[in-house]
Amino acid sequence: SEIENSPDFLRKRQTLAALVAEFGYDVSKVTLSPQKKTFNYLGQAFTSEGQSFPDGRVEIYYDPHISDARLGCCLAHELQHVRYFAVRHAYRAEKSDGPLHRRFAKYAPELLAAQRGVSIYSNEHWDAWKGDAPPKLFSLELEEGESEPINETIAEVAKALYNWGPDVRINALWKELHDAINEEHAALRSA
Repeated sequence: SEIENSPDFLRKRQTLAALVAEFGYDVSKVTLSPQKKTFNYLGQAFTSEGQSFPDGRVEIYYDPHISDARLGCCLAHELQHVRYFAVRHAYRAEKSDGPLHRRFAKYAPELLAAQRGVSIYSNEHWDAWKGDAPPKLFSLELEEGESEPINETIAEVAKALYNWGPDVRINALWKELHDAINEEHAALRSA
């Protein structure tokens, strides 16, 4: 397409590939898409910056106005979803007294719900939750409550850490949960 051959698109694609490598992720699994993706949420139309898939693929949607810094933030957010999906899959596959269940038992739905989100975007997911009870960690949130407050909050922690560095002031419980998920993801990858 015309967009894909534009100098700006080609430069952003190179920048994205360099960022993916910096994150230690498989460059072949992340694509810069020329299409614009919008979604309706709470009666409003939003333009999506990116999407991650349970199989580990990530699509970032090209925006001529996106800065390299914002591209990095978007990638940090989407790659966190990939790690969350992998740990969620392992968690749901093991017995209820398995090591992941033991490690994550303390993150009860009521405890997480009381913290709410860490950004405007993640709080919108908490506000939109339609489940009968607060969401459970590693549940299929979208199917159960039509939003993903836990998954999105953890992804927003990753974005904040990338953007502001390890000293960013962020909810300690969410940061601890984010770190635990990343540790388990690393263990799964090296197993």
